[in-house]
Amino acid sequence: ASAAAAFPAKEWSYIPAAGQEVPLQWKHNLGLGASLDSQVPADVREALAKVAIAAAKAIGVRFCSVDIVDVKGEGLMVMEVNGGVMMDSLIGQLGEAGKDLAASIYETAVLSALGLPLPSREEQSSSL
Repeated sequence: ASAAAAFPAKEWSYIPAAGQEVPLQWKHNLGLGASLDSQVPADVREALAKVAIAAAKAIGVRFCSVDIVDVKGEGLMVMEVNGGVMMDSLIGQLGEAGKDLAASIYETAVLSALGLPLPSREEQSSSL
């Protein structure tokens, strides 16, 4: 909210020139052409996980994806929580490694939901 308030007023009333292309959305998801970067520092990964888990708990969802942005001057903010977790774009970018990752994520989610023990990392690696 304060990020919007800090946006210069002249930017809100800007009128593009005839024929000028102006993006109306800035979706950065894999399905719309964004690329995957899995090299996330541990401290950032922990902060993202904390925010995502809190968002899921706040609305009572056990399996979802959470879109989070880092707003300059405000920190991490949740944009949306998606109940339909789609892995097709991830698989498309990572190929076989993406299939393995998606299978592992779904397996963990299902076993957790059923209250069953999760396989060890060694068992996961050998089954993939």
